Amino acid sequence: MPDDVRPAHSDLRAFVYHATATLLLMVALAAQAAEPIAPGVLILHSNQRITPAGIVIENTLRTVVPAGMQRPVELFSEYLDMEWASTETLAAAQAEFLRQKYSERNVGVIVASAPQALQFTSKYRDRMLPGVPVVHLAMPKDQLERSRYPPDVIGRSIDLDPTSTLQLALRLHPDARRLVIVLGAADRDRIWEQRLRSAVARLERPIDIEYLKALPNADVVRRLGALSKDTIVYTPGYFVDGAGRVGTPRESLELMGPVSAAPIYGPLDTFLGTGIVGGYVTPYEDQAKEVGAIVVRLLNGTPPAAIPSSSVATVPMVDWRAVRRFGIDERLLPSETVVRFREPTAWEKYRWEFSLAMLVVLIQAGLIAALLIQRRSRRQIATALDESQKQMTLAAHAAKLSVWMWDVARDKARPATRARQPASEPPVAFDDVLKHVHSADRADLERAVQKARRTGEEIDVEYRVLGAEGDLRWIAARGRAEQGDHDRLLGVAIDVTERKRAELRAVEDRNALRHMTRVSMLGQLSASIAHQLNQPLAAILGNAEAARKMLGRENVDLDELRAICSDIVDDDNRAAEVIRRLSALYKRGDMKMEQIDLNALIVETLDLLRAELLIRHVTPVTDLAESLPKIDGGSVQMQQVVLNLIMNAADAMRERKVDERSLTIRTETNGTDARLYVVDQGTGIAPEDLRNIFDAFWSTKAGGMGIGLAICQSIVAAHRGKITASNNPQGGATFCVSLPMETRS
Repeated sequence: MPDDVRPAHSDLRAFVYHATATLLLMVALAAQAAEPIAPGVLILHSNQRITPAGIVIENTLRTVVPAGMQRPVELFSEYLDMEWASTETLAAAQAEFLRQKYSERNVGVIVASAPQALQFTSKYRDRMLPGVPVVHLAMPKDQLERSRYPPDVIGRSIDLDPTSTLQLALRLHPDARRLVIVLGAADRDRIWEQRLRSAVARLERPIDIEYLKALPNADVVRRLGALSKDTIVYTPGYFVDGAGRVGTPRESLELMGPVSAAPIYGPLDTFLGTGIVGGYVTPYEDQAKEVGAIVVRLLNGTPPAAIPSSSVATVPMVDWRAVRRFGIDERLLPSETVVRFREPTAWEKYRWEFSLAMLVVLIQAGLIAALLIQRRSRRQIATALDESQKQMTLAAHAAKLSVWMWDVARDKARPATRARQPASEPPVAFDDVLKHVHSADRADLERAVQKARRTGEEIDVEYRVLGAEGDLRWIAARGRAEQGDHDRLLGVAIDVTERKRAELRAVEDRNALRHMTRVSMLGQLSASIAHQLNQPLAAILGNAEAARKMLGRENVDLDELRAICSDIVDDDNRAAEVIRRLSALYKRGDMKMEQIDLNALIVETLDLLRAELLIRHVTPVTDLAESLPKIDGGSVQMQQVVLNLIMNAADAMRERKVDERSLTIRTETNGTDARLYVVDQGTGIAPEDLRNIFDAFWSTKAGGMGIGLAICQSIVAAHRGKITASNNPQGGATFCVSLPMETRS
């Protein structure tokens, strides 16, 4: 290649390289410009980075805000160092610096931490980041109330009133006669002096006050170390001491806490761990969490005016080690006190070791006790067996029990006896036992015996026997197969004839009581029943008179006459249906099981009660489930339940206004049960009366007999159902009847 050609090729390669690089740079810049810039949050701290409060606030915000946003967000932090660099010239320079630094960072919210940062932001925001909303935290409530800020400056304030902490200190130290207040030499300390002087004036008991203001650290340490036992100390900490040394409030407490001869109290939770006892504080973590939530809402588009400002609650907080050091009675602490740095007890430290040692000791003691008990039991076993036999015989005599033993395999049995059976007495054939059993119960008894032999289950059967004089007795027998030999059955029997007779009488009495209740209720409804009968009878009379007049005409309209006769027949059927219903309710007899349409039963009952409900100005509302399956039961008895519940609901609304007397009757099903709800708008049931509402002869109505709901419960129970009562949230009560539905294969 000629020499004059090489430079041309070299220039060409350089040109292509630069063109390619330029093109790639332009593509990268275009892509970067197309990407949306993540929203930013600028956190302005009043003080330097090393303050514990600033660290807690910073870490909490950097956790809460990204978690709440659930999308990219940038957090920037700046420290104004206002405790030693707060000149007006420097503040303006800082504002200009922040403008140049963050004008392109898409800052959506400014967080101002502490009063100095809020004052700086309020004054220079328009120069730094115009229009960006400001959220403040760690802002004392009293300072916030003395200043005016724009509507888009919101946040959470804190109550630094020391009154509650001073009262807590006096409560924990009832012998205190002197209060020492330690302050620094900065503007912050003068604000605190005003707060403290106002708080001291509000104390309930007199106490000597001494202020240690603007002293060098060495003098403060010396004075606190010489305090007497009847002294308490309060300090908010300070940034600048009397010698001009700059630090943090916690550093000042770290100097005072270990050397003070008197207990120290303060307003900040970051002071705990320096040797102070504690006080009412507003934890910085709680403040930062609430402010973080506000920042998230602002970044998501909520306007500042829609977010109200409020205060973060204060809580009593103490250092357990300082409590022990100064001999404070923990029982004097408020119940809501947060106790920090509690040292675990020896049991908490060595719980597993103690538990293992105790377990070993208990096992050894248990083994020794078991050996002693076994030795003693061997000596007592013969006496115990004999005593047990005597007690069993005595119990059998007292309870009138008969002991029996059946040897079914050999078809022999020993007769029932109330005493110990002599071994020489001959057994009785099992067939002879069955001969005396009533023929209707013989198969059940034999089947129960064979099942006990086959499965080993317990026999529990009742059967009737015929006596020598033809009298009928009921016997209840219980027993089971002898262990290891299912052909021998042992048990006891008792004559329960009187109990059976009492049960039959009770059933008859309950039926009679139910019948009397229905008759009594129908007596109360006599006026409304007469009204229902009067309507069809009046219609029959009117139609009959009209027909008679028509027959006197020359030309009789047969079609109209037929219509009149049809109306007479319909009205007669209506009256007959009312009488039929009343006859069924008046009729006395055993419950006849049949398939019941619950919805139709409710409609029929409401039709029967229509006039009575009109008289009482009660408006019934029905909400009946469609295609409700039928239930098995007695229609008359179930109608008595519905009738009673509706009348009770009407009585419950007697004191309500006429337009408020609404009664709702609803049915529904859950797949297995049909449910009836009767909901009234009355005064409800007293909570202490709910447990007794279904008890017999218990009533909340004046002059009530207290048997209506008891009868309802017995009827529902006979239908294998359940009835409950509850109060409605809006007033009134609801009675729910749950009945098993008819099952079909």
